[in-house]
Amino acid sequence: MVFTIPHELLDLWRYNKRAIADILFAAASQALRELLADPKYCGATVGLLAGLHTWSQTLAAHVHLHVLVTAGGLNAKQAWQPAVKNCLLPRKVLMIVFRGKFREFTLNALQQGKLELPDKTTANQWIGQLNRLGRIPWNVKVFDRYAHGRGVISYLARYLRGGPIGKERLLDCRDGKVRFAYRVPTQQAGDRTRQAIMQLSVCEFLRRFLEHVPARGLQTIRGYGLYGGNQHSRLAQAFSVLGQAAPSLSSGRARTTELLEQMGIDPSVNRCPVCGRELEVVERFPRPYWRCARSPPESAEKLTSNLSSPA
Repeated sequence: MVFTIPHELLDLWRYNKRAIADILFAAASQALRELLADPKYCGATVGLLAGLHTWSQTLAAHVHLHVLVTAGGLNAKQAWQPAVKNCLLPRKVLMIVFRGKFREFTLNALQQGKLELPDKTTANQWIGQLNRLGRIPWNVKVFDRYAHGRGVISYLARYLRGGPIGKERLLDCRDGKVRFAYRVPTQQAGDRTRQAIMQLSVCEFLRRFLEHVPARGLQTIRGYGLYGGNQHSRLAQAFSVLGQAAPSLSSGRARTTELLEQMGIDPSVNRCPVCGRELEVVERFPRPYWRCARSPPESAEKLTSNLSSPA
């Protein structure tokens, strides 16, 4: 599932990246957990994994949340309750609940003076904007569930651990211009495979890229429900009722082969095609630069503060 905040709120996000991120996580997770607790849709405590993205394919600001949801959960009798439908929830119902919660949390923060206001704006102007946005549809996407663990792994790798732009999309940098490939959106007659080339000045490219560096200590991946990561998550109990062994977190890192077996994937993919031995980790690279919990250097902040807003 994907939850996107309206672009009319991007200026408010730029001044309050941490607060708006917290509101987005809270609104989406609460909407999902409340609706899926209803027996009409599932009637159980589900697991959620949510990852924050703030960019589009062109590196323009596009604040949205990717969420993976378990296709079932633990019901009141502590038994596994599968979801009623492949498409977990009606998109319109989910959109309305999410929109209401996001507006409620943001309005409360504005009225309590917890948000910094962009230049030449007032709290009343933003309250009016939120009221207007409450009367139009928001961009919420609901996809069918994956049939196997491979799709989940692919999604996690692509959306939860990727950065604003991969090196394979960077084409060249010359004459003060950066050229990179991007996927044409469906709104512009794209089919999710058609690509085009964008050219930006070096300064504009850096400004767009640095806008997506997360604030120090901001947690961009969060778990809820069965994936809450605390004593109330009941994840081990969910493994038990499904007849599976919960991965041990106390005995060090689980072997890749064991993880693949638990997800129903042929563990032979983790073996050398020449000698047949199990692959082993020999080196771990540092965290990607876009995931490091560091603010941009002072010189970059001065540079970007003098540039115009992205298109």
